[in-house]
Amino acid sequence: MISFLYERLYVDEQINSLMTSGEELQSVYHNYDSESAFLWRVQWTDQSLGADVAFLTDEHPLISEGNSDNGGIHLDFVDATERQALESGETVVMLRNHPSYDQEILGVAVPLNENQELTGVILLSQPLASVYEPLGELRVLALLLLAIVIALLIVTGRVISLEAIKPIQQMQHTALKMAEGKFQERVHHQPRSIELKRLGESLNYLAQTLEEEEKTRRTFIGNVSHELRTPLSYIKGYAEAIEKNVVDQKTGITIIQSETESMLHLTNDLLDLTKLQSVTYTIEQEPVAFAEIVHDLITRMEITANRHNIQIQRNLDDAAIITGDAKRLEQVVRNLLDNAIHYSNPATTIYVSLIPWKDQHYRLTIQDEGVGIPKDQLAYIKDRFYRVNDARTRTDGARD
Repeated sequence: MISFLYERLYVDEQINSLMTSGEELQSVYHNYDSESAFLWRVQWTDQSLGADVAFLTDEHPLISEGNSDNGGIHLDFVDATERQALESGETVVMLRNHPSYDQEILGVAVPLNENQELTGVILLSQPLASVYEPLGELRVLALLLLAIVIALLIVTGRVISLEAIKPIQQMQHTALKMAEGKFQERVHHQPRSIELKRLGESLNYLAQTLEEEEKTRRTFIGNVSHELRTPLSYIKGYAEAIEKNVVDQKTGITIIQSETESMLHLTNDLLDLTKLQSVTYTIEQEPVAFAEIVHDLITRMEITANRHNIQIQRNLDDAAIITGDAKRLEQVVRNLLDNAIHYSNPATTIYVSLIPWKDQHYRLTIQDEGVGIPKDQLAYIKDRFYRVNDARTRTDGARD
């Protein structure tokens, strides 16, 4: 672009300067009585213009010239087309090699006509090297600036790319750690890009969710191991006691059957939980005599309550018909009653009520006089497998 502008502006300015000087000489040519006087004007123009000015005729190849010895220049220096233009009175601009020197010149030929015949030519010329010399320095400066700009672009691009890649690399590292099971890893670098920032937050949220799920899984395994270990130890102990006649066979078998029933109950709970987590599991929606389910469960569990001197008082609306899944509702009520019995103090009462609520709904309340749950842990009662006591025993913490 700089070269283009230079040629269009500076070179055109040089051509205009040569043409102006040549046209001045053309206008005063006929005012001089002799060629010697006109040659003096040609020399004066040459000195003031700083270019080679020659006066050419057919008789004299070079009548006079300014600073250079260009004895080889004559009217044959112009070609036939240019000579025809000169004979028509037109000024000709030419770019060609000098006949005596191996260099290219910029020339302007101004015709001198008498009686519509070409009698001479004023040739104003300048080596192109001197015209383009300032452009060479400008090109060197432009190349130097270009090199500096490229270096700055490389450095800046490197910094920007590293800044952009760094959070992606950290996210990749976090994802690989998560794949190894190290869910405590987090993306700490905060990128400037909103999209990458949101991606990092999503990855952190995923890691947190997986970490919580891992904790839940370990808790679940611990609960199941303890729940199964206890009845198995009882079964093993009483079986050995029966074999050694330490315990009455009928009593031992009754206890073994009871512990076996507990294990079966726990296994069914686990299977139900697995089904509930499946996306294909469906909850049945059908009319259910809810009061009848609660009555039946209370009757079945009163035997266990009586062993601990616990009474169950019921206030049930027998007309309570609701829509839902009978098996799931029975499971929920059984778990609540089981917790109320096991974590109530002896010689206390459990109050069960089922009364109409609002908009054709019913409210079931199971209230005991047990140890209760600390207020600071009430927020966790909906978490799966959560126990108030970290020992995770049936005697120290209720199940959900």
